[in-house]
Formats: sequence, structure tokens, C-alpha cells
Amino acid sequence: MITVDESDVRARFARMFGADGGGEEYETVCADAAAEIERGEREGCGPESSGPLAEAAASLAFYRAVLAHACGGSFEAGGVKIAPGGAEVASARRLWRESLSAAAPYLADTCFLFRRTSV
Repeated sequence: MITVDESDVRARFARMFGADGGGEEYETVCADAAAEIERGEREGCGPESSGPLAEAAASLAFYRAVLAHACGGSFEAGGVKIAPGGAEVASARRLWRESLSAAAPYLADTCFLFRRTSV
């Protein structure tokens, strides 16, 4: 197993989010996403998994940041309107799902449910 590099996650997140300073204000959300992805990592993953896992963590952090920004309201004063900007939530979710799919070979399957039903 490998450790998901938080600095790599932050750098990838900053690229997605367009954060100028490297996204330092989003360190916590990036660290939480990296830890979540790391907890789902399969046994025996080698260094080849580091890129897809970091990308999955960054896109998860991005999705959560976009959701948080979408929850904010807009403000209008005179001719100036300030509204939550950035990517739309649906696009961020698609990015998250795509990166999760790319990282799937390195993640344990936690979504499968096998249940017996009675007639």
C-alpha cells in the first residue's frame, strides 16, 4: 500500500479549481479527501497507483469545494453582483466519477451488496 501524497492532491486540486496560491485555504478538504481515498486502497498497491489515487482525491476535494461554493448566496449592490462562481456541481460530480473509475483498480469494492431475498 502507498500513502496518498497530500501535496500532490493539493497541486491537482489547485489546477482544477483555478486557485492561484496553490489552494492553501483548501488544505483541510484536500487532506480529508486524501485520507478517505487512502482508506479505500486495496492491499498490495504499488507506486503505479499514486497518480490515479491522488487524482481521485483531488477531484473529490474539488467536488466538495464546488458544492460548498454552490451553497453560498449571491450579493448585489448597485451595479455590482457577486455570485458563487466556478464550475457547476454536475460537471464536478462527473469529474469525480471519472477519476474514481480510473482509480478503481487500486480501490477496494465497498459498494457491492449481496443479499438473499425471500419469496
